[in-house]
Amino acid sequence: MPENIANNKPAEETAANRCLLPNFCDVRTIFIVVLLTEVLAIIFAMAASSESEQFWDYLAISSLLMLWIALLNTALLCTLRNWLHDLQQHYCLIIAFALMMCVSMLVAYLASLTGSFLYSAYEPSTGNGLFFLRVATISAVIYFLLLRYFYIQQQWRLNLAAQSRAEIQALRARIRPHFLFNSMNSIASLIEVSPELAEKAIEDLSDLFRASLSEQNMSRLEDEIELTKSYLAIEALRLGKRLQIEFDIDQNLLATEVPSLSIQPLAENAVYHGIEPIEKGGKIIISALQIGSKLKLSVSNPLMSEKQSSAFRKGNQMAQDNIRQRLKLVYGNQGEFLINETKDNYTVTLLIPLA
Repeated sequence: MPENIANNKPAEETAANRCLLPNFCDVRTIFIVVLLTEVLAIIFAMAASSESEQFWDYLAISSLLMLWIALLNTALLCTLRNWLHDLQQHYCLIIAFALMMCVSMLVAYLASLTGSFLYSAYEPSTGNGLFFLRVATISAVIYFLLLRYFYIQQQWRLNLAAQSRAEIQALRARIRPHFLFNSMNSIASLIEVSPELAEKAIEDLSDLFRASLSEQNMSRLEDEIELTKSYLAIEALRLGKRLQIEFDIDQNLLATEVPSLSIQPLAENAVYHGIEPIEKGGKIIISALQIGSKLKLSVSNPLMSEKQSSAFRKGNQMAQDNIRQRLKLVYGNQGEFLINETKDNYTVTLLIPLA
């Protein structure tokens, strides 16, 4: 198994640092901007009008003005997003605020030239001055709250990334003592009988330790499969024919990047909670297939009877919770972690976007 080289900066931290502002080029983000703008326009129209006719007039004028401001700001932040994210955080916030304020005042100036936005019976000059003041005040408050929200969201992502890194380090360090003890005993018993098999077992064990020491948070699917095979090969020395393994892997997906240690811990759980408690053992099925635009990773194992289950150990689901969290951190809502438990079978499925 090829050794992974650690990245200088974890992928999750890099992604989190570059996401202070959302992707304003995304259609869903634009839709949310338009929707929120219309809601604000309705609120302002309701606050400013006392009659139904005034309400519709104010709503039409407010919607037109605010949509122009919102869409121009969206286009500007979409264009400058990469440049803004290359800046230090406080510069990014200040410049984004200044740019949005400039757009608001520019639209307000162009609107005032038509004379159609004088909301009251003020003299033109007084009305224009009040109009500019209203636009500037409302825009400043909204932009401040919006950027504050983006900042809090980014801090939450950074905290989540730090927590995820801590948990994956704990996951890497968690080689169960009984597994290590049994593995060393199996290797010792093979040295005289089958030195070649003992040597292979030592290589497999070293692969597991190498993976546990790696700092890389993403790896190729092929490397994850090989790591899992190394682990299962060691367990097969102890469990013998009780452990049956079946792989169903789409060879075209082997170069796909997936979160590191996303399969081996699930295979370990399958052995520990599925195969060991059953006297006759069973089969673990590991598959990696393309379903639509997603990679579907599945680990399936048999379940013991309810009578046996009551007397056997229960897991704390640390590995599952860690993988679930990392999927959400890396892929957002596009990544899914699913569990399908029947009377006789337990299957964990990871859905990872390919694009």
